[in-house]
Amino acid sequence: MTGEYSTIYAKIMKPIQLNLIPLRKAAFGMAISCMLAACGGSDPAPTPAEKVTRLLTADNGTWTPASLSGVTVDGVDVTDELFAGFSITFHENTFTTTGTSPVWLREDTWHFKDANATVIVRGQDQKEITITEISATQLKLTLEWSQTTTTSSGGRLLSLKGKHEFFLTK
Repeated sequence: MTGEYSTIYAKIMKPIQLNLIPLRKAAFGMAISCMLAACGGSDPAPTPAEKVTRLLTADNGTWTPASLSGVTVDGVDVTDELFAGFSITFHENTFTTTGTSPVWLREDTWHFKDANATVIVRGQDQKEITITEISATQLKLTLEWSQTTTTSSGGRLLSLKGKHEFFLTK
């Protein structure tokens, strides 16, 4: 009886097993499709340039000097003397300034020097400005200025040669 049982079992089960193979392949294919769909559904991580641009331009993009030592030249606070009423507003590829600003144009374009997004290059003069710190509420920019300028009568200083550091807040 055991031999007959084996033969009958084999005759019945063989076609059933063969029919299950395509179902297994289909189930496996569906599982892979679901996993790929889940992976493709999320947004890619923002690049450093996108992150920094977002921080620069958020909340209207306007930055003003911090209350203490907002702008220094070679470590000396010159906020009141050379940058009275200064503010800078960043837009996606442009910026504007207000107040006194001997080393910033009123309006210009800008771009990042490279993919690291740590150096801004101004459009008109190609001056490089280093972003040394950035957060949602604080920004520190550094630039080297190569000239000291005065008013036409030779009196009042307009700009000082040296390392300019801008400690800005929103």
